[in-house]
Amino acid sequence: MKQESELGRLETFVSSLMARYNALMKENERLSQDVQERDEMIDDLRASLAQLESERTEIGSRVSGIILQIEEWEKISAGAGSPATGDNPEGRVQGSLFSIGGDSHGTVEQD
Repeated sequence: MKQESELGRLETFVSSLMARYNALMKENERLSQDVQERDEMIDDLRASLAQLESERTEIGSRVSGIILQIEEWEKISAGAGSPATGDNPEGRVQGSLFSIGGDSHGTVEQD
């Protein structure tokens, strides 16, 4: 009788141990899948970040070019000179960066 109760306890213990093992295996599989999905998301985000950094660099270069063109235009305009007046105390020449007629509609004039 005592052996049978010990054997029953052992069977119950092994059964609960196997159930916990199976539950842990399922959780491990789920967590592994989550890690894989997050790794893929990280790779996608890194690629997106690299593209955005490249675009930012290109935009920065283009803006720098535009600023240089404006500074060059200001130097040329300041060199033309105009007398200081009440409306224009610094004597600056007001000009247009954009051509209104001809072939260059909406484009920046370059000297």
